[in-house]
Amino acid sequence: MTPFPFRRLGLSVLPLMAFSLVLSTSGCSKAPAQDLQTASASLEEARKAGADAYAPDSFSRAQQSLEQAKAEIAAQDKKFVLLRSYGKAKTLLSQARTDAGTAKLDSASNKLQFKGQAEESMTQARTSLEAARAALLTAPAGKDARADLEAMRGDLDGLATALADAEAAMTASDFAGAKQKADQIVQEATAISADIARARAKSGGR
Repeated sequence: MTPFPFRRLGLSVLPLMAFSLVLSTSGCSKAPAQDLQTASASLEEARKAGADAYAPDSFSRAQQSLEQAKAEIAAQDKKFVLLRSYGKAKTLLSQARTDAGTAKLDSASNKLQFKGQAEESMTQARTSLEAARAALLTAPAGKDARADLEAMRGDLDGLATALADAEAAMTASDFAGAKQKADQIVQEATAISADIARARAKSGGR
């Protein structure tokens, strides 16, 4: 009669064994904290490499994958512990790392292209500013025009300061920023030259 209790004990252990198996193989997986940290670090490396400015498309994809992974982790965290599954989140984090690496490489390549464009814009900015200063010297100097001329001189001084800022950006390898500043200088200096030309034409070229 003694084997009977052992048989009952064996039967009672089975559910516990099954429960343990569920815990080890089912949705009770841990949140991929390390994967999340690695993906975030990869994205930050890409950002420091200028990917947000020089490779915005691939950088944006990396950001989207990371944000989707965070949302998926948050959604799984809200579930009952036995039903959690972070497989999709891990896949998204892996994609985020890949996209961040691509963005970093794209940034290095595109940065050289931006450098050439920035240098060209800087040359145009200097030329436009010099042309506007030269035009100001020949602007009609009548009594009614004095206030306008003073305003133009102030604007040109401001553009000279902006040009210095653009040159500093070039030195710091911020080619996107330098190009943006230089293009703005070209636009404003050209507008001043056009205003002076119209004023000269209106005064009969004097």
